[in-house]
Amino acid sequence: MIHFQDVSKHYENHTALRKITFSIEKGEMVFVTGPSGSGKSTLLKLIYLAEKPDEGNITVADWEVESLKE
Repeated sequence: MIHFQDVSKHYENHTALRKITFSIEKGEMVFVTGPSGSGKSTLLKLIYLAEKPDEGNITVADWEVESLKE
């Protein structure tokens, strides 16, 4: 359902995510935890398309994020 392959997201002064790869299948439950500034919000923004990745591929429900219009 949600697949990240070597996804990176960079901002002006820092890298929020570097080469992240994971899959979440239908019916799985996942918790995202970590300290402030570790990339949790960026990860969620990439999933719901508020941000686009600088590198890598994201697929959500068989849709490739890069091919979707804003």
